[in-house]
Amino acid sequence: MKKYLFLIGAALLVLCTSCAKEKNCRCSVLHKNTVRIITIKKGNCKDLNYASYHDALDTLHVDSILCTDYPFDLDSLLTTI
Repeated sequence: MKKYLFLIGAALLVLCTSCAKEKNCRCSVLHKNTVRIITIKKGNCKDLNYASYHDALDTLHVDSILCTDYPFDLDSLLTTI
């Protein structure tokens, strides 16, 4: 009986960790020649509309972006939300 409970628990653990995969989104910044790679934990890349970041002077900037989850070979700036 304990063996079955252990196997069920292990299977549930594997199932839970496989559902929590991070996704890399390639995002184009509107009106700029900038591409950002944003890693999200849940949701859809196409739902991302804005990206905020701080510059060297700690000023908050917000960019309008268009994102896709299509994989590309050349990626530049990595950002995590």
